[in-house]
Amino acid sequence: MSTNQFPLSGTPQHLVLAQLQELRNSDAGWYGPKMFIGGSYFGGENVLELSNNASRLYQNYNALYAGKMFPSLVAIEKKVISSCLDLLGASSNGGGSLTTGGTESLLLAVMAARNWAKVKRPTSNKPEILIPEAAHPGFDKAAHLMDLKPVRLSQSPEYRADTTQLENAVTPNTIMIIGSAPSYPYGITDPICKIADIAQRHQLWCHVDACHGGFILPFARQLGRTVPEFDFSVAGVTSISVDIHKLGYANKGVSALLVANSELQEYQRYSFTNWPAGLYTTMGISGSRSAGGLSSAWAVINHLGTAGYQEIVSEILQARDQLIAGIETIKGLFVIGNPDSYLVAIGSDDLDVLGIDNMMSDKGWVTSQLHKPPAIHLFLDRANAMNIENYLNELIEVITAYRAGERAAERDSTAYAR
Repeated sequence: MSTNQFPLSGTPQHLVLAQLQELRNSDAGWYGPKMFIGGSYFGGENVLELSNNASRLYQNYNALYAGKMFPSLVAIEKKVISSCLDLLGASSNGGGSLTTGGTESLLLAVMAARNWAKVKRPTSNKPEILIPEAAHPGFDKAAHLMDLKPVRLSQSPEYRADTTQLENAVTPNTIMIIGSAPSYPYGITDPICKIADIAQRHQLWCHVDACHGGFILPFARQLGRTVPEFDFSVAGVTSISVDIHKLGYANKGVSALLVANSELQEYQRYSFTNWPAGLYTTMGISGSRSAGGLSSAWAVINHLGTAGYQEIVSEILQARDQLIAGIETIKGLFVIGNPDSYLVAIGSDDLDVLGIDNMMSDKGWVTSQLHKPPAIHLFLDRANAMNIENYLNELIEVITAYRAGERAAERDSTAYAR
């Protein structure tokens, strides 16, 4: 008999919450000065409090029924989408919808491209989507689920998408081409202008995955930073995904799929009537979903505004610059490529950087690791922006110990998600 039995009697609320808190205490925590990993999207204690409180107001609302029961949710989504479209350079013809997260946004983009191609660019064989080496695996998941052929490139000079390789990979069956702004592994934005040009010349759907950069790169540009062109101001960009629950600081889970022309949204809608309950139609892939993320996104965007986001982005970029400058002074280490935002990968030609990172882990630093090439992968946010000097000092100490023969136990850190 299973030992995982359903509770036979109820437990008082205060005891349930105490038990839950005890379970939570066993976690590493989701933000902190030593947390350089994507579980940490921290915009400040006041922002966190607002986000949580706003989410609670709508946590039990089902966004599936927004159009039928909750006009406030319709208004909330319109406001959030219009803010994102404005942020990402869309024209007045732009459109979009909210999803539960980045992967759903990617799935929805691929589904829309597939449905669009059936009408606008039919293929004689299985449709293909072109995926740069460093692009998110959500595109491969989408291809798997939708019976498409994923064509993932094998190299990325300067850690950006190889546009020559992309051009050569186009076939009569290609329907979609993808770029990242930036890619998760390297934090580097692909040459979106060149990718969009390929898309225009071959009549392809061009999607830009800005899940990581959508709430960083526009504000960096406003602050006078040099930022690669990546948004709807680039001719040929069809759709953009942006995660508001990352550096937009909304509660999980809320992302957006934006399109250059709202008429393209017809290709992402699913409708069904052949059952007893009548019309079932959704703009996204998920059905029932909590509206907490939506209300949280609305609240944080309205609270921070342009000035608030600029302040946070400025802190993060200054921390990135400090980190990169510090790494450049450490013999044997180098920063991979030229990061555009807040993701930084640290490699070495003569040191075991993963072994060094394992030793840093023993000191409490929570990071990710890359395996192609081997690299320490750091995610910067407001929680650790003031702790870069401490990280660099301890990194120097660890490298000295490593050169003297000290080692740490290996850890399974080259998994992005599991």
